[in-house]
Amino acid sequence: MHDTADLIEKDLILLGATAIEDKLQFGVENTIDKLKQAGIKIWILTGDKIETAVNIGYSCGLLTDDLNLVYLIESTYSEVKEKLRRCCASLGFRKGQDNSLGLIIDGKALNFALSSECQADFLDLATSCRSVICCRTTPKSKSQIVDFIKRNTNAITLAVGDGANDVSMIQTAHVGVGIYGREGTQALS
Repeated sequence: MHDTADLIEKDLILLGATAIEDKLQFGVENTIDKLKQAGIKIWILTGDKIETAVNIGYSCGLLTDDLNLVYLIESTYSEVKEKLRRCCASLGFRKGQDNSLGLIIDGKALNFALSSECQADFLDLATSCRSVICCRTTPKSKSQIVDFIKRNTNAITLAVGDGANDVSMIQTAHVGVGIYGREGTQALS
């Protein structure tokens, strides 16, 4: 879809622009801080673009200045496979431990990372990071990520969402929470 959009969205004339402010709900930063103190790993799975998701990561306290961010936004399968291999090799004996790393991965790279040949390295890298943000995710890929973690770790998964695009993820998790949020009640049904 991204390739098709790139083909279509050329030589356009801007007629107007609209801005929508999507503020964090009250208490999010404090809640994330308490969860991190309890040793709970938090992943953000969002349809937002990378820049927006990273800004949200900083504003809610999931990303901090002491984290080294690893961007996995390569556009081909071979690039993703190679970057995962290099990142895991650089971790060495620290693989699988809590490192001062934050992983930022986009939807296209995520699809490649979840393929059979890349899964082991993706799991090693992601579980070695203090924070993970998956951008440009679809409802299906959100569900696939939760299922992937459920099948490959001993972790209990909790998915929280407030939109229709979160329903499959909520249903896949060990514990799913649909909340009444600013975006509506779609995740509650």
